[in-house]
Amino acid sequence: MQQTRCEIILSGVGGQGLISSGKILGEAATRYENKFVTMTSSYGVSARGGFSRADVIIDDSFVSYFKALAPDVILVLDSKAYPEIRDKISNNTLVIINQDEVEDFDPDLGQVFPLSLSRLAYELGSLKTLNIISLGFIAAITDIVSRKGLTRIVKEKYPENIKTNLRAIEKGYELKQL
Repeated sequence: MQQTRCEIILSGVGGQGLISSGKILGEAATRYENKFVTMTSSYGVSARGGFSRADVIIDDSFVSYFKALAPDVILVLDSKAYPEIRDKISNNTLVIINQDEVEDFDPDLGQVFPLSLSRLAYELGSLKTLNIISLGFIAAITDIVSRKGLTRIVKEKYPENIKTNLRAIEKGYELKQL
């Protein structure tokens, strides 16, 4: 489903790589898809373990506002995040839930994808791949960035973990088939 505009909220807690994920998504869109992008982020006073959020807006034309007002995609990696973003979910929002960490969510609010993201990251050998698996899935279900563009940015950002991160992107794409 190739989109021209996509508003994305990446949410969870500090330390899950949400801000980095927003930057990766934005760079892939601008450098390899010739899109306009804005990104904003927020996190609680205790950065690690406190609520964290990145809003990424990708469009074919100039983006005049930096916050996701009508998100097309919301990623929820931790139970602390769901109550914070719940009111942003509409019937058409694609809601990706890390079901290993988020048990209390409304399965009828939005188009929900409950995925075992933490388990998959653990199986890859590093919970640090949680955000990369998520990006692979977001790219797969929206087509807002190409696999090639996403892969190139991840290789640039994390040259020391190329093999693991490439497997993480592939895991994200494989989740679309389930």
